[in-house]
Parts: sequence; structure tokens; C-alpha cells
Amino acid sequence: MDEYTLEVPDMTCEGCEIVITGAVTALPGVGRVDADAANGRVTINGDPSAKPDVRNAIERAGYDVLE
Repeated sequence: MDEYTLEVPDMTCEGCEIVITGAVTALPGVGRVDADAANGRVTINGDPSAKPDVRNAIERAGYDVLE
């Protein structure tokens, strides 16, 4: 598994971390998810081919994703 990070500047609190983690964790190809509101980043350990699905899940949860 690889590790990659997405910038999610709208994530500002622990509630946001919980929502994003829940939206991403269940996706195929995703192992560990570390949502860090203090830094506005989500770090994923998993298959890099899942990255578009991860991005879409975060956006569907209501957050903008930057790279």
C-alpha cells in the first residue's frame, strides 16, 4: 500500500475529521485514513488507484479537495 495526502482546507474541526474518515474508510482500496483538521490534510494508506474515489467521497461529504 502507498501513502498519499489530499489538501482539504474546509476541514476545521473534529466533527469534520469524523465525517471525512467515515466517508473514505469504507471505500475499496483504502486502508488507513488520517484526517487532520489542524493541518487541513487527509492522509490515506491504500491503493493509489482509489485516489479519484477518495476525492469524490470527500467532495460528496461537502468538502473541497485541493492537490
